[in-house]
Amino acid sequence: MSESFLHYLWQFQYFDKKELKTTAGDCLVIFRPGLLNTDAGPDFSQAKIKIDKIDWAGSVEIHIQSSGWIDHNHHHDKAYENVVLHVVWEEDKPIYRHDGTRIPSLELKGRVSNQLIQDYQRLINNSSVIPCERSFRRTDSLVKLSMVDKALMKRLEDKANMVNSLLNQNHGDWEETTYQMLASNFGFKVNKDPFLQLAKALPYKIVQKHRDQPLQMEALLFGQAGFLVAKTKDKYITKLFVEYEFLSKKYSLQEAQMNPAQWKFLRLRPSNFPTLRLAQFASLLHSRKSIFSNIIEIENYKDLLQFFKVTTSPYWNTHYRFGKKAEGAVPDFGEPSADVVIINSVVPLLVAFGKTKDDWSLVDKAVSILQSIPAEKNKIVTMWKDLGYTSKSAFDSQGLIELYNNFCQRRQCLNCAIGSAILKPDASVS
Repeated sequence: MSESFLHYLWQFQYFDKKELKTTAGDCLVIFRPGLLNTDAGPDFSQAKIKIDKIDWAGSVEIHIQSSGWIDHNHHHDKAYENVVLHVVWEEDKPIYRHDGTRIPSLELKGRVSNQLIQDYQRLINNSSVIPCERSFRRTDSLVKLSMVDKALMKRLEDKANMVNSLLNQNHGDWEETTYQMLASNFGFKVNKDPFLQLAKALPYKIVQKHRDQPLQMEALLFGQAGFLVAKTKDKYITKLFVEYEFLSKKYSLQEAQMNPAQWKFLRLRPSNFPTLRLAQFASLLHSRKSIFSNIIEIENYKDLLQFFKVTTSPYWNTHYRFGKKAEGAVPDFGEPSADVVIINSVVPLLVAFGKTKDDWSLVDKAVSILQSIPAEKNKIVTMWKDLGYTSKSAFDSQGLIELYNNFCQRRQCLNCAIGSAILKPDASVS
């Protein structure tokens, strides 16, 4: 038995309600189970019940055993003073308020279908990476669609919170925050953290001062990243070294200079080498002024692709890394790469800024952009496709990624509309 299962039983009232009585023997009628509370405090708010002939409105708290009230220190928390019903699987001891009155308790043990309990245990405890895979195809398509939408909105909310966390660190500076977000995602998955560290070690206000000088821009980025450690026979590298040596002293950057060992090249395709990505990022910063202002004003996906269409300096047309010439042509920063940055930087920024300014048109724009981007191709999206759910756009694939990562992997089936539909008493889990 788990508290999450008891929450599910109470929320949907999946128990025998005939001749309901509290554990003290008082007649109980449930008019409204209340609203699930995901924040601190009692589990359900705004419940309405009748005990004997008295109507009560307030909160409901749920535990496996009634002693959980004491174990969780609710008896010391004033937020729990308005609890009108304690719902438990089993009452092992009566619970009292500060004034000595007993808190009414409803015991669910013996009132829940054994079949429902078995179905729940079978769903949660099976070994499949997607717990409901055997029943997924049979689930109503509208239920699946609504859950993917819900998962997508949760993902956007979480990413917007990450933006706000960076924004707080940057004292409300949206341009600096955008610069750090873009840097982080130019590192893609493998070099995400080093790129973010670099952006924090090289403030955007310094970068902006040298935006019109591409060589200085590259010198600042490559130098602060730790790639310029000495002069070489390569004239381009030497020029960068000399520029960085001057600029690092001017802005006192040496103490925050990174170690080249922090950057990962192993098992990466050359087109994802951090040196090439840094060159592409430098080109973006050189060619785009006030990146946050520009991004907010862009209206559609097509124009965003144009925003991220950049041309690197000539050296990086023939190199993936310093000192080693590429055997073939080095690809540009293409649409698939731009899509990754748009999904993980632009969309969260639009959502975060829209919520901050209470401008929901920006959130709608973010959703519209996701619906315009081709669906991502990865293992998670493929798993869902094998179960019959095909992504039409990044809106779908992002929702499916969230559904897998934060519901399926965590076995949060009771918080998932699909899991709830499968466990509905007139349904069954095979």
